[in-house]
Amino acid sequence: MVNSEQWFGRFALEQNHTRSWRVGPLSFWVHHGYHEWRLRVDNGGDPYSSVLEMELFEERQADVEDRKIQRFLVSDESRQLEIALLLPDRPIVSSPASPVSVPSSESVRFYLSYPLWVALGVGEPARRLAEFPSLRLSDTWFGANTREGMLCYATRSRCRVNLADHPHLPYRAITPLVIHNRARDTLALDRVKLPVSTLSLYRSREHGWLWTQPVTLLREEDGDMAELQLGRNAPEEAGAAEMIAGPREPPQRNVVFRAFSALF
Repeated sequence: MVNSEQWFGRFALEQNHTRSWRVGPLSFWVHHGYHEWRLRVDNGGDPYSSVLEMELFEERQADVEDRKIQRFLVSDESRQLEIALLLPDRPIVSSPASPVSVPSSESVRFYLSYPLWVALGVGEPARRLAEFPSLRLSDTWFGANTREGMLCYATRSRCRVNLADHPHLPYRAITPLVIHNRARDTLALDRVKLPVSTLSLYRSREHGWLWTQPVTLLREEDGDMAELQLGRNAPEEAGAAEMIAGPREPPQRNVVFRAFSALF
């Protein structure tokens, strides 16, 4: 059994061998068979777990009647397996675990974290077979009413302002979020929408943490609207960092959108 911070990347998996992963709440294994790959995923574990384990089995994976097993039939016999990380495919709507407010003329910087997606690819170059979340998130609607808005993922956050208080969970990315409240009223931060599908994912070379570039929300007027400003590189907290995944969608820069509350 191997315990390593580098649990993603490229691996060689011989035929009739199986490799398994346990990463926080996520457990999955990949089996390389004759002209096929098999995948089994369980992402309903403890969301606060920091476990990180990998294991290689040098024997055939037993055939079982398990409907959670996905089979992918291929024509080549490449032994190359790629485990890639992606940001979620929908915006994240985060609700503070306890009430948080930002007074008028104040600015605050805090850290939001959320589960990543895992993508499975095989061959050279890697062909994408499947992707799945490391933790199942609840759906939530974010909009002014039932007709205007979009489906998002819901998370809870402690809105930590001190990075030293932030736990390192290997399956989550961290986004530094800056809110400038230039409006006349206090901003009650009931919910905040983070457009993660337009962000890039970075890995710190020093400590292995996973980051996105900083996001700034500039609130000029009373209400739920804010101007979105995206950093162009990894945050300074990451130190020397490498990009490991680009954005799923073209980045939105300096656009005004509904960022807060949006309850109906």
